[in-house]
Amino acid sequence: MHPLDIADIVSRKDQLRTSFLSAGGRSPALPPEGAQGKAAERLRHLPRYREAQSVMISPVSSLYQVRLNALTDRKRLVMPTPGLHKGFVVVEPGFIPPRQRHSAVQPGPENPFATRMPYREPPGFLIDLIVTEGLMVGRDGGRLGDGSGHLDLQCAILSSLGWLHPAFEVVGLVEDCRVVPSVPMKPGDVEIHWIVTPSRMERTPATAQARIGIQWDRLSLKQIKRNDALFFLYRARS
Repeated sequence: MHPLDIADIVSRKDQLRTSFLSAGGRSPALPPEGAQGKAAERLRHLPRYREAQSVMISPVSSLYQVRLNALTDRKRLVMPTPGLHKGFVVVEPGFIPPRQRHSAVQPGPENPFATRMPYREPPGFLIDLIVTEGLMVGRDGGRLGDGSGHLDLQCAILSSLGWLHPAFEVVGLVEDCRVVPSVPMKPGDVEIHWIVTPSRMERTPATAQARIGIQWDRLSLKQIKRNDALFFLYRARS
């Protein structure tokens, strides 16, 4: 794709983001109004979710119930730490006292059940499902985030580490008002395979993700050093 085409896509995504927020739209990280928990419960009926053994779920507050459900459903829970400053943590499935489940789904150091995933050795499992939020999701498989590129970078890092299952899929769990026909996507943007809302589940045309690489030329040395996983991979390639 020509650089000018990429710049045009970035501009269009910025315009969509600005229009949505200026019209009263809220950050996708905030808990949904009204139907909180309905989409999380609907996700449990998705066959792809039922089959998944290791699930990475965004640590945002709007997916709190999804993380609780994953532990209840005996799934291995992987979470990126804030800003990926400490990489990724994993909570193994098993009995967790009800009073401590709130702590068990937090990505921070206060979580007594989470273990940091080491980079120098394989984790012994592959992530086969990712659940994320979105400012908008398209029925064409496109996704519009908050503009920080967190999901794309997380997947690029996981792919580089060899921690993603070759047939991993991504679920966009959002409110109904966030579903649109199409969202423009540029190379390196992660597509979603499923849309789950409080009222429905929908398969998108997205197929298996191509191998996702880290775009090192777009990262400053400061960004790399602040990101624990990136810094490890940066040194490994030197």
